[in-house]
Parts: sequence; structure tokens; C-alpha cells
Amino acid sequence: MNFTRRLSLFIFGILLGSAFVYAVLIRGRDMPAWLPGDRVLEELRLHPVQVSAKGACQLKCNNLENNDILNLLNTAEVLFSESDVRDKDIPEYVLEGKGLKGQTLKMKFKSQQTTTNFLELIQPATADTCNCK
Repeated sequence: MNFTRRLSLFIFGILLGSAFVYAVLIRGRDMPAWLPGDRVLEELRLHPVQVSAKGACQLKCNNLENNDILNLLNTAEVLFSESDVRDKDIPEYVLEGKGLKGQTLKMKFKSQQTTTNFLELIQPATADTCNCK
């Protein structure tokens, strides 16, 4: 058997094996998130969102809706450098993403076992214009 025949049989075997592995093991499965930011976002999206009193005040003051929170969770990136995750039982994560109107928003969330808590909107303009505590 010459080299080209052996190479073509080898490639055929690789393709056939790959198709078998895909059909049996991979197709139809929901693949979990691998990166830390994706895992945090998956955990935050898993539970219903509860809005804190301060967060509700800030949303009202900035003319935002609860749908802006949901849209941010779908388009967000986790900012670990601004998040408070060390030495806490329940870490707090800062997310940056887009609101419904396309504006960039930063929000702080905390994920508990059955709920996702929206804690506050982080923007310099919010602190100056609103008296939310």
C-alpha cells in the first residue's frame, strides 16, 4: 500500500470517528460555560432578579426600567477588577453592558442561592444627581 492510500484511509478514519463522537456525545447537549466571566453571567441569569431599594431609586432617577437590567445581563462583561469577590460569603460582581436604549451601564449584582440581587447602578452622574441610600 502506497503512502497516498494510507493517508487517505487515515483521514477517512479521523472524519468518521469525529462524526461518531459528535453524534453520540456532543449533539443536543447544552455546553456549560468555561471561562470565569461566562460562569458568573450564567449564574446571575439562572435566577429571578430582585431589585434593592437603592437600585430601584437609581433606576427611577436615571429613567431606566427593569428590562434594562435583563438586557444588561444578556450583553454584559464581568469586571473582576471592580468586583468584590474575595473574603466574602456572597461575592458582589460589577457588570458592564448595554441598556435598552444602547447606553453603556455599570451595575452591581449579588447572586444568592435562589435569587439574583441588583444592588446598585454605578455611574458618576448617579451619585451627583440622586440622593439614593
